[in-house]
Amino acid sequence: MTDPAAGEDLDVSGPGLLDGKKSPAFPRPRRWAVVAAAAGAGIGAGLLGTSLHGHAWFPDGPESAIPYGSALALLLLAAVSTFVGMWSRSAWVVVWCGAAAYTTAGVLSLQLGSFGMIFDNTQGTTWLYGIAVITPITALVVWRLLHPRGKLSHRK
Repeated sequence: MTDPAAGEDLDVSGPGLLDGKKSPAFPRPRRWAVVAAAAGAGIGAGLLGTSLHGHAWFPDGPESAIPYGSALALLLLAAVSTFVGMWSRSAWVVVWCGAAAYTTAGVLSLQLGSFGMIFDNTQGTTWLYGIAVITPITALVVWRLLHPRGKLSHRK
């Protein structure tokens, strides 16, 4: 197997994979496609996460909320951001995706008249602040996956 970042062919031999023929590495996506994917994925994760974040389990009454909906929404954001970051081969795209999700959630949290989907409760606080925490963590994970230790160290 050769390095796909260098544009060399990948050896995809194996049972049922192109019968042992070589396939060219996937080309880098264009910049406009990366920006559109980051914005679209972020807005989509923001919308879906906002609709999901309100679910909670109340084991001892209304004072003890376990916001499992917010946790699942943050997992959704991390998964979507990781996918877009790995596809674009850039950890900065994860940051743009998280910024789009945060902007979407921020707009949906505005209490304009009788409209507002994110309230000042455990679920809303976990969702809004969780986006700001999960996004840089996911960006670091993607950066680490894209830059393995062996390729960064020049010393032995």
